Amino acid sequence: MIIENQFAVGVIGVGNMGSALVRGIVNKSGIEAKSIIICDVDKLKVESLCRDLGVVDGVDANNTSKLADLVILASKPQNMPALLERISKSIKSNQTIMSIAAGITTNSIESVLFGDIPIVRVMPNLPAVVGEGMSIYCGGAYVGDTDLERVRNVLDAVGICLQAPEDLMDAVTALSGTGPAYVFYTIEVMIESGIEMGMSREMAEKLVLQTVFGSALLAMKSELNPTDLRKEVTSKGGTTDAAISHLKENNYTKIVIEAILKARNRSGELGDLN
Repeated sequence: MIIENQFAVGVIGVGNMGSALVRGIVNKSGIEAKSIIICDVDKLKVESLCRDLGVVDGVDANNTSKLADLVILASKPQNMPALLERISKSIKSNQTIMSIAAGITTNSIESVLFGDIPIVRVMPNLPAVVGEGMSIYCGGAYVGDTDLERVRNVLDAVGICLQAPEDLMDAVTALSGTGPAYVFYTIEVMIESGIEMGMSREMAEKLVLQTVFGSALLAMKSELNPTDLRKEVTSKGGTTDAAISHLKENNYTKIVIEAILKARNRSGELGDLN
């Protein structure tokens, strides 16, 4: 079904992540808008994307999956069993199934669909909305080079992507999939501290957002690792030393690691389709 670099993409579910993928595919993948078919229970979201981007309304999951070479399942994990049941008879072995549902394994999807269906499990994250996502993918038992090329084409349009073994996917979900929420929560708390010290919310927000953005950019571009960068700005007896010492004394490292491990464990629990 592939003609040169063009192939049909079906996106089932256009919430935050699904719509981010659709926009990225249209804007950066080189795939024509008319080759992108979408559906969602929220018809207003579908109508809006079709109007704004020129993509095609697939009407429902069954029809959307029939029309696509790459079928993206952007459903919540809890809704996956019902969705897979609906599309199972429509899927063929020359199609690629890309699932972004947290915790759902390639093997569990293969067990529901008929035949040797190529399944690629992906964990993207929310910065995909602004084209700066981090996506990790792994292939199931029947995945070939063409399947991985289709998936990479889409993921490269919304950020960067890396391949990893499936036994790390729950950890990936906890660290980068859920990671933006940890950053946002830290940003919230930092802003509140600025307000407590007498700043307006607007001023505190501007200070914090630029500080976080600049720090992340520095960490990515510097030859120093994050630990060394922290040490560079931590003078003994200074303001940074006072703050970091307080965090260490109150088990900050332990709290953060335990929180991320909780997320990993929950991802594993979500993987049961039964």
